[in-house]
Amino acid sequence: MASRSVWLYRLLFVVLAVTVLFFQLLPFGAGTGSVPGPELTVCLIAAWVLRRPDYVPVWLLLPLLLLDDVLLMRPLGLWTLIVLLMSEYLRRRVDHAEVLPFWSEVGLVAACIAVAFLADHLALVLLLAERPPFLGQALHALATIVFYPPVAIFSQLIGVRRLAPGEMDSLGTRA
Repeated sequence: MASRSVWLYRLLFVVLAVTVLFFQLLPFGAGTGSVPGPELTVCLIAAWVLRRPDYVPVWLLLPLLLLDDVLLMRPLGLWTLIVLLMSEYLRRRVDHAEVLPFWSEVGLVAACIAVAFLADHLALVLLLAERPPFLGQALHALATIVFYPPVAIFSQLIGVRRLAPGEMDSLGTRA
């Protein structure tokens, strides 16, 4: 059973994800020719999964990502599946014996984000679905990659940190 602090961090994650979604829905003049903004929810998921995977279980991510798909009018479930696969890949890469240096972590997440956006674009092409221009998607991925380090630092500042050697997380795994 998860402790009270784990549940508080899970609630905080939901609040942050819903706040990001709220601001994505506001009409801030993202007209034709403007640079697309980042996927801050993806940045949050990556940062939290690499630091404390027990704070963001799959059952918590699934409804949030599906809600994003519905409200942002994306193909239902495609981006959700891609981000869930990315988060599970990152979850499996968490090495409790050795902590990644920050810039190595940024490189790993940047590669995952680039692959996720490419997979989304290729899936839309294969399904003959309407898709945004490739350059726009590339800029969207680049903006997401650029915003990952500040989101990771913000996560660290609010207490989402890696466990020290010898500590145990709420799942009972050693750090």
